[in-house]
Amino acid sequence: MDAKSPRSYLIRSLMDLTKVIGHYPASDANEAWKVWLSIRGRGLSPTTLYTWRGRYRAAINYGCEVRGIPIPKILSIKKSNEHPVIYLSKQDQEKLIAAYADYARPIALTLCFQGLRSGEAVRLDWRYVDLERRSLFIHKTKTGRQRSIPIHPRVYEALRALWEQRGHPDSGTVFLNYFGKPFVDRSENAGGGNALLRPHNAACKKAGISGFTPHGWRHHWASWMVMSGADLFTLMRLGGWSSLSMVQRYAAVSADHMQDAISRLS
Repeated sequence: MDAKSPRSYLIRSLMDLTKVIGHYPASDANEAWKVWLSIRGRGLSPTTLYTWRGRYRAAINYGCEVRGIPIPKILSIKKSNEHPVIYLSKQDQEKLIAAYADYARPIALTLCFQGLRSGEAVRLDWRYVDLERRSLFIHKTKTGRQRSIPIHPRVYEALRALWEQRGHPDSGTVFLNYFGKPFVDRSENAGGGNALLRPHNAACKKAGISGFTPHGWRHHWASWMVMSGADLFTLMRLGGWSSLSMVQRYAAVSADHMQDAISRLS
């Protein structure tokens, strides 16, 4: 079975649920769900929690129907009234970057100016950083499609400084956490979660910015790419999306930007 297939992922998810709360009887399913939320659900977005609840709900329903026992109620996920931020103003962008801890700022710059997914940034290895040609090779992606992208000048400065600080390495993880160890790549973990959540949330709190997630950097980058004149095909290639339909949403951002520009005419 393909390890990346939907069925395989579902099996791993159910195994994760079983590992954490599988010892609870069906009658205590709601209490078990609360325990899972406190252990594995911390830091996950409401959307991700909805998905997990759906898997758990389906497993409980099936088990109860097979055994002919009443189906218990499961605690629902509270909807957030706060809409996620699609992109930041340039002022807030700089405020947030400056608020990151020193060890996390290089990866924040990379997310901001290269449009990488968090997992791609966490996995970045010096083997795939060509400082001479100023390009990054993204060897492992969500879609399975590798890509090379030019390095933004600000990211180049940050990577060059890291490279010199580390003694000119030719291999090894580029970005390290507070303890000088590689960030834990959770993109393929059934439990999900973002490896950069802790430093990102600390920076947002310091900068006074709410509703902006680590993945928000990717939307921020795409939005400003379009507002700066990039066409959707170029955006798709640089960002590693598999089709133009997946970047169509950013066309609306461009329209809003043009309207704002027209409104400033006097």
